Amino acid sequence: MKKCVLAFALIASVMMFMAGCSRDGGQVAAENTVRFYGWGGSPAVNGWIDNVLAPSFYERYGLNLVRVPMDISDILNMLLAQRMGGVSSGDIDVMWINGENFYFALNANLIYGPIVDRVANYTVYLNPDDPDLHFDFGTPIGGMSVPFGRAQLVFVGDTAVLDSFPSSAAELLDLARQFPGMITYTAPPDFTGSAFVRNIIYEIVGFDAINNAPVDEAAIYEVIRPALDFLVELNPYLWQQGQTFPTSTAALRQMFVDGLILFTISYTPLHAAQGIQDGSFPDTVMTFVFDNGNIGNTHYVAIPFNAPNVEGALSLISHIISAEMQITKYDARNWGDLPVFDVERLTAQQRAMLESIDNGGGILPADVLLAHRVPEVAAAKIPIIDRLWIEHVLGN
Repeated sequence: MKKCVLAFALIASVMMFMAGCSRDGGQVAAENTVRFYGWGGSPAVNGWIDNVLAPSFYERYGLNLVRVPMDISDILNMLLAQRMGGVSSGDIDVMWINGENFYFALNANLIYGPIVDRVANYTVYLNPDDPDLHFDFGTPIGGMSVPFGRAQLVFVGDTAVLDSFPSSAAELLDLARQFPGMITYTAPPDFTGSAFVRNIIYEIVGFDAINNAPVDEAAIYEVIRPALDFLVELNPYLWQQGQTFPTSTAALRQMFVDGLILFTISYTPLHAAQGIQDGSFPDTVMTFVFDNGNIGNTHYVAIPFNAPNVEGALSLISHIISAEMQITKYDARNWGDLPVFDVERLTAQQRAMLESIDNGGGILPADVLLAHRVPEVAAAKIPIIDRLWIEHVLGN
C-alpha cells in the first residue's frame, strides 16, 4: 500500500510453544504474540484491528495480536538495514503493503515466501482467477502476499452545501473558480494525494497513455505534461492558492469537517458512511466519483524475510481473509473496507451475515463503484509521477 500503509508499536514477545490447532486451518504458532506493522493513521482501521480482529484472533488461535503503527517507508528502511546487516530474526511478523512498496520490497528480497499454499483460507474464500491475486500495481505477486481489502478513490461532499458535484476534471476546475480557496488535496507522496494526481492524469491524457509509457522520467513527463499543466492552472484557486497542501488524509478530512473545504478525498469507499455513523459528518454528505472512473486497487499483507513468528503470521493472515473478519471489516461501524472474498464461495449463513450489514446513507452502491473503477499504473511509475508533481506543480 504505498506511503500510507497500516502499521503498529513494538512489544517484547513471550516465547512459548503452542500445541493446539486452529479451526481455520491447523496452523500452529511457535510463540504467543504476532506483531502486525503498518499505517496507523485511521482511527477506524486501528479500531477494527484492536477491537475486532485482535480479540477474535486470540479466541480462535490463543495468540496475542500487537498492532505497531509505522509508516511503510520506515518499515522497509528498517527491513533493508536488517537484510544488509544479516539480522535473521527481526521485529515484524506481518506487514500491510501494496503498490510501489511491494515492488521495492520484492526486488530487495525483503519478503518471505511464497506463502499462499500455507494460508489455509486462501483457497477457501478467494477466487483463483481474480487478477488481484496475481498482480499488485502491475507487479506479479507470485504468492508473496495475500489480499487484505479493496480500496477505491472517492470524493465526499455535502449536498447541503453543493447542489451538484463535479463529474470530471473540467467541472472540478469550474467549481474551484466558483469557490476559490475551498478545494485542495493532499500532497504526494501521500497515498491519497498521489492517487488523486494520477486520477487527473487519467482524465486529461487517458489511462492507456500513461500505462503504455516506458519507465523513464523524461518519457513520462512528455505524456503527462498536459495533466500537470492542468494542475498548475488549478493551483491559484485551491486552498492557500496551491502554495501549500495538507500532508495527510486525516488533515484533509478535518478541514472538510471544519467547513474549510467543499469535499474530502478518501481511499475508503464507505468513508461517508463512517463519518455519518460516528457523528463527524452530517447525514447530508454524499460520495461521488468522476464519470470516467476513479482509481481502485487492492491492499495486501505479507511476511518479512526475517519474521520471528512465521507460523503465527500465517495464522493471522488466514484469519484476516476469513469470511467472518472480512464481513466485520466491511461494516462501516468498524472500518468500511471492501471484502476480498468471492461471494460465490460463502455459505448461506455467511451470505446472510454479509447482507445484514447496513452501512447507511451517503455511499455509492457496490455496482456503481465497480462500474467506475479504473486500474493502477505500474508501481515503478508512481514515484516518478510524484517527483514530477513536486517539480512542476508544487514548485510552480
